[in-house]
Amino acid sequence: MPRLSFGQYEVIDDNIVEFIGDEAAQLDLDEAHECVTLYEQLKRPVAVLVNRSHSYSSSLEFIMTIAEVENVKAFAIWVPNERSAKIAESQKMFFPIPYERFYDRDEAINWLKQYVLG
Repeated sequence: MPRLSFGQYEVIDDNIVEFIGDEAAQLDLDEAHECVTLYEQLKRPVAVLVNRSHSYSSSLEFIMTIAEVENVKAFAIWVPNERSAKIAESQKMFFPIPYERFYDRDEAINWLKQYVLG
Protein backbone atom coordinates (compact mmCIF):
# COMPACT_ATOMS: atom_id res chain seq x y z
CA MET A 1 0.00 0.00 0.00
CA PRO A 2 1.37 3.47 -0.86
CA ARG A 3 2.28 5.77 2.05
CA LEU A 4 2.00 9.39 3.01
CA SER A 5 3.87 10.82 5.99
CA PHE A 6 0.96 10.05 8.34
CA GLY A 7 -0.33 6.73 7.05
CA GLN A 8 -1.23 4.54 4.11
CA TYR A 9 -3.72 4.96 1.32
CA GLU A 10 -5.25 2.80 -1.37
CA VAL A 11 -7.23 3.70 -4.47
CA ILE A 12 -10.32 1.47 -4.61
CA ASP A 13 -12.49 1.16 -7.73
CA ASP A 14 -10.52 3.99 -9.42
CA ASN A 15 -12.59 6.67 -7.69
CA ILE A 16 -12.50 5.86 -3.98
CA VAL A 17 -9.42 6.62 -1.89
CA GLU A 18 -9.09 4.90 1.50
CA PHE A 19 -6.82 6.47 4.12
CA ILE A 20 -5.52 4.56 7.13
CA GLY A 21 -3.83 6.95 9.55
CA ASP A 22 -0.92 5.68 11.64
CA GLU A 23 -1.51 5.11 15.35
CA ALA A 24 -0.98 8.39 17.25
CA ALA A 25 -0.39 10.43 14.06
CA GLN A 26 -1.05 14.16 14.31
CA LEU A 27 -2.62 15.54 11.15
CA ASP A 28 -2.14 19.25 10.54
CA LEU A 29 -1.76 21.60 7.57
CA ASP A 30 1.30 19.81 6.09
CA GLU A 31 -0.58 16.51 6.06
CA ALA A 32 -3.62 18.19 4.53
CA HIS A 33 -1.43 19.47 1.70
CA GLU A 34 -0.20 15.90 1.10
CA CYS A 35 -3.82 14.80 0.69
CA VAL A 36 -4.67 17.71 -1.60
CA THR A 37 -1.65 16.88 -3.77
CA LEU A 38 -2.78 13.26 -4.04
CA TYR A 39 -6.33 14.30 -5.00
CA GLU A 40 -4.98 16.67 -7.66
CA GLN A 41 -2.72 13.94 -9.09
CA LEU A 42 -5.73 11.66 -9.55
CA LYS A 43 -7.31 14.26 -11.90
CA ARG A 44 -10.84 12.89 -11.45
CA PRO A 45 -13.71 13.09 -8.98
CA VAL A 46 -13.08 10.92 -5.93
CA ALA A 47 -14.82 9.87 -2.75
CA VAL A 48 -12.81 9.35 0.44
CA LEU A 49 -13.03 6.47 2.90
CA VAL A 50 -11.34 7.38 6.19
CA ASN A 51 -10.40 4.23 8.09
CA ARG A 52 -10.37 5.12 11.81
CA SER A 53 -9.10 1.72 12.97
CA HIS A 54 -6.13 3.53 14.54
CA SER A 55 -6.35 6.43 16.94
CA TYR A 56 -4.95 9.73 15.62
CA SER A 57 -5.71 13.42 15.86
CA SER A 58 -6.70 15.95 13.20
CA SER A 59 -6.32 19.69 13.68
CA LEU A 60 -9.09 22.08 12.72
CA GLU A 61 -6.84 23.40 9.92
CA PHE A 62 -6.46 19.87 8.54
CA ILE A 63 -10.20 19.26 8.58
CA MET A 64 -11.12 22.60 7.04
CA THR A 65 -8.54 22.24 4.24
CA ILE A 66 -9.66 18.71 3.37
CA ALA A 67 -13.34 19.66 3.49
CA GLU A 68 -12.90 22.21 0.69
CA VAL A 69 -11.10 20.09 -1.94
CA GLU A 70 -13.01 20.55 -5.20
CA ASN A 71 -12.74 17.08 -6.74
CA VAL A 72 -13.69 15.24 -3.53
CA LYS A 73 -17.40 14.43 -3.76
CA ALA A 74 -18.09 12.60 -0.46
CA PHE A 75 -16.50 11.37 2.77
CA ALA A 76 -17.30 8.14 4.58
CA ILE A 77 -15.73 7.54 7.98
CA TRP A 78 -15.38 3.87 8.94
CA VAL A 79 -15.25 3.68 12.74
CA PRO A 80 -14.42 0.70 14.98
CA ASN A 81 -16.13 1.94 18.15
CA GLU A 82 -18.40 4.52 19.72
CA ARG A 83 -15.53 6.85 20.70
CA SER A 84 -14.39 7.09 17.07
CA ALA A 85 -18.00 7.55 15.99
CA LYS A 86 -18.38 10.57 18.28
CA ILE A 87 -15.20 12.13 16.88
CA ALA A 88 -16.44 11.58 13.33
CA GLU A 89 -19.81 13.13 14.12
CA SER A 90 -18.15 16.19 15.67
CA GLN A 91 -16.26 16.84 12.43
CA LYS A 92 -19.30 16.50 10.16
CA MET A 93 -20.29 20.16 10.49
CA PHE A 94 -17.16 21.28 8.60
CA PHE A 95 -17.97 19.36 5.41
CA PRO A 96 -20.14 21.02 2.73
CA ILE A 97 -20.37 17.69 0.85
CA PRO A 98 -21.98 14.36 1.79
CA TYR A 99 -20.32 12.98 4.94
CA GLU A 100 -21.41 9.90 6.92
CA ARG A 101 -19.92 7.49 9.42
CA PHE A 102 -20.24 3.72 9.26
CA TYR A 103 -19.43 0.71 11.42
CA ASP A 104 -19.21 -1.52 8.32
CA ARG A 105 -16.51 -0.91 5.68
CA ASP A 106 -18.44 -2.45 2.78
CA GLU A 107 -21.48 -0.34 3.60
CA ALA A 108 -19.28 2.77 3.58
CA ILE A 109 -17.78 1.88 0.19
CA ASN A 110 -21.21 1.20 -1.32
CA TRP A 111 -22.46 4.54 0.00
CA LEU A 112 -19.45 6.35 -1.54
CA LYS A 113 -19.95 4.73 -4.95
CA GLN A 114 -23.19 6.63 -5.48
CA TYR A 115 -21.28 9.92 -5.39
CA VAL A 116 -18.56 9.03 -7.89
CA LEU A 117 -20.23 6.46 -10.12
CA GLY A 118 -23.66 8.04 -10.35
